[in-house]
Amino acid sequence: MFEEITPEREEYLIEQAAQYIVKHDLEEFAIIALEGTAPFGDLVGELGIMMSYPVAVTFFSRLGGDFVKMLGLNYEVNAKRLQERIEELVNAKKKMQQRQQELDKLRGKQEGWFSRFSSRLRSLFKSPDDNES
Repeated sequence: MFEEITPEREEYLIEQAAQYIVKHDLEEFAIIALEGTAPFGDLVGELGIMMSYPVAVTFFSRLGGDFVKMLGLNYEVNAKRLQERIEELVNAKKKMQQRQQELDKLRGKQEGWFSRFSSRLRSLFKSPDDNES
């Protein structure tokens, strides 16, 4: 039931978990949970295996089972590795967003034909009271 997980498999599992967490914007919750439970690594790891292994295997097949085993058998180390990878991905995501904002500024605000048409229509039908405010 519990075979040893290779270091390559551990890296793959950490990468998959970190990408899932960042993709679904769960990084704040995950970091808080990992930081709060890391000091109790042995207890959390053993309880985690007992409680979540059947569910993880049922819903996520081997990937879920391996992930629970990886965190359970050496929780402190793997929780720290997962947290570091999440932080790296969050920093990369922020840099990409900043680049996108800079590109948007350089391009300027581009409106489509429908947007321009609707704003001109609205300007035609504005009442004089709207201009005062």
